[in-house]
Amino acid sequence: MTVMVALMATASGCGDDSVPAAPEVAPEDLVRCDITTGGCQRGIYNSVAASLDASGYSMPNIRTISVDQHADEVRSGLDLNDLTGEDAETRGLRLMGFIPPASESLSGTQAEYWITQIAAYYSRSNNSITVVDREYEPGVAQLILAHEFVHSIQDSQFNLNTVGSGANTEDRVLGVRSVIEGDANYSSYAWFFETRGDRPEDIDWTAIHEEGTTRLQERAADPEVALLDTASSFPYSYGFQFMTDTVLTEGLAGRAAAFGAPPETTAEVMRGYGMGAPLVDFPDVAHPAPVEGNEVAFENRFGAWYVYGALRRQGLEHDDAWDIALSWVGDELAIYDDGDEVTAVWRVRFEDEATAELLSDGINEGGSEGARSAVAFGEDTFVFAAESLDTLIAWASQPLDSMTASIIPKSERRMGGAVSVGTCLQTLDFSVPSPSLLLR
Repeated sequence: MTVMVALMATASGCGDDSVPAAPEVAPEDLVRCDITTGGCQRGIYNSVAASLDASGYSMPNIRTISVDQHADEVRSGLDLNDLTGEDAETRGLRLMGFIPPASESLSGTQAEYWITQIAAYYSRSNNSITVVDREYEPGVAQLILAHEFVHSIQDSQFNLNTVGSGANTEDRVLGVRSVIEGDANYSSYAWFFETRGDRPEDIDWTAIHEEGTTRLQERAADPEVALLDTASSFPYSYGFQFMTDTVLTEGLAGRAAAFGAPPETTAEVMRGYGMGAPLVDFPDVAHPAPVEGNEVAFENRFGAWYVYGALRRQGLEHDDAWDIALSWVGDELAIYDDGDEVTAVWRVRFEDEATAELLSDGINEGGSEGARSAVAFGEDTFVFAAESLDTLIAWASQPLDSMTASIIPKSERRMGGAVSVGTCLQTLDFSVPSPSLLLR
């Protein structure tokens, strides 16, 4: 079925009250009905809401737009000054390999993900859903709409602004989004299977998750894919797995608990449900005493997923990179600017000194474009990346045993917040599971 471009009036929108609403689609037809029609929309929404014990909330307004309209809307919101790639944040992330060397800017990388990877999104500000018409196969459009309906229901039940209010680092945002997107994935898939007539005991959730996580692991190892983009996709695979296990074990009460106290790190999500959170052990921002003339332009915590991705791009196999990443207990990336050159210093702390040396060895042996070096110091690894070899040597020569607590007083610090893309989205990196993923 092709989703037609239309702006539909729904039961909660405006319209001529004298015109009777289209009848709600029968339950058995919900996985193949035309999602541009009011009867299909109401049928899917009411069915999804019932599965989440969330009846009584207002259904969001829905619109569908073309691929070109979507691209135009994204581009119209861009500030051309953000696309030069000359800002310190973009340059520092490029030095670290978090965005590709050929990328023009951080904003451009984010916009490209929005334009090429987004199938639909939910807008919290006005309780509305936008579906991008990409000529979806039968079943996919209905699953997309169900996913976005779950976001609207999450917002009504838990207030998503409250759920994410404490997320002030990239790592913490990914932890929160792993609950939000992971739940939307699980709840929409579970609804789809039930509506299609599959028995719960016949669903091979392990195979479904392995398909998604393996695909993401491969992308994390691909230097032509922005590591930032793999982080944007992280909640849809590992968050999906985390929330599936949560709900299958603890039911809707466990789901509510996850929204009440979402993971604060990607490491907790990577460990999996029931494995516990890492004992984050990291002091106030501490880097080498900066080279004279440098000021902090950006600070953020990126987390275990970025450690994993960085190692894969240095040539490590999945198992080795995964074990190192799971030993993560804290990190801080600071990007410094002296008015001419930019330098990035990523301090990562692990559970033991041996793991810190593994990351250092992996960075130094893997080789990379530009000037980059890593130094193990106790349980910490310092990764230095600079725009010239002379600057790299100057920074790497700084004494690591005389740390400053922070260049910026703690009371005045502002962490970078989210860097990866996404809030209440459905990406294109999904599909209706094939029959082979059902236990028959």
